[in-house]
Amino acid sequence: MKTFIGLVLVGMAMAAPPASGGPEAGKPPTIEWGKCSQLKPSDSERMTKAAVVEKCVQSLPLPEAGKASQAEIEKHREDVTTCALKAEGWFDDKGVYKFDRARDEIKNKKLASDIETPVLEKHAECQKEAGEKHTSDYIKQVQLYQACMDFNISQICGIKVVS
Repeated sequence: MKTFIGLVLVGMAMAAPPASGGPEAGKPPTIEWGKCSQLKPSDSERMTKAAVVEKCVQSLPLPEAGKASQAEIEKHREDVTTCALKAEGWFDDKGVYKFDRARDEIKNKKLASDIETPVLEKHAECQKEAGEKHTSDYIKQVQLYQACMDFNISQICGIKVVS
């Protein structure tokens, strides 16, 4: 999950127009991890993910600033996220997302049982919903699954993004 959270935050920062003025201009948001500090990526993990995203951005150039439509920006963000997930091995040889790996990563975080149990329940629910709504489009499955998990994990853990 932190893979996706990190990719989304990096992707949003890279695709968003530059901030104007003010003391907070250019400052990345702060994430308060609530009851799930185990999900906070280490500096090494953040640097590794940033390098993966940067490599994907180099192979998928940003739309021209000021000329790109919102749809083009969104498409670019999705393409970069998909590229990064592929680079990190989140898809099998058939292009199917490795939901079992996601479940294993949750278990490996050693969350408190009163947190882990509902997160694993939401994992199963989100996987089922994504599979039912997008039976043959694996990218849309992943997008729905990860959005569902990000929402539920943030609710269960009390995670907040502060600007």
